[in-house]
Amino acid sequence: MRHGTVERAPFERELRHFLKPRGVDLDAQAVLFQLYRTSTDAVAATESVALRGLGLSHAGYVLLMTVWISGPREVRELARAQRVSKPAIVSCVHTLERSGLVRRVRSTTDRRLVRIELTKRGRLRVEKAQVALHRCERVLTRDLSVRDKRRLAELLRRVGNTARTVAPGAVP
Repeated sequence: MRHGTVERAPFERELRHFLKPRGVDLDAQAVLFQLYRTSTDAVAATESVALRGLGLSHAGYVLLMTVWISGPREVRELARAQRVSKPAIVSCVHTLERSGLVRRVRSTTDRRLVRIELTKRGRLRVEKAQVALHRCERVLTRDLSVRDKRRLAELLRRVGNTARTVAPGAVP
């Protein structure tokens, strides 16, 4: 391993070797490969280290944080904010509701609309979870300087912004 770099895992080396003769932009492929793999690994680590002991999944934590930060929200707003499907939110809400962490409140003007709000127990749980998860965030990024963290966050924002502007069918 060279200073400041991490050696590629065997599967990544095999993947690059396999894709190279196919004319693949290996650097673009590596960025998305690492983004996906790192995201999966980070979610798994935070769930096992910080959230599971509090009875939360990563999806449950994100939903609780969203409602804690922005206040009660309708299911469709939560789905839009978290970039997931409405059925995924409904399933997560159901789990959190069974645990007494959120409650559904029907609109008095339109009975079809349901707002999700934190219970007192939910607020206490998300406060504990946020502290535990932040400790994990610090551990996972401990080998990065402040400058590295800011640069990486900026680069990921750029990739995310581009991803949100790509229309279905626009990629040849």
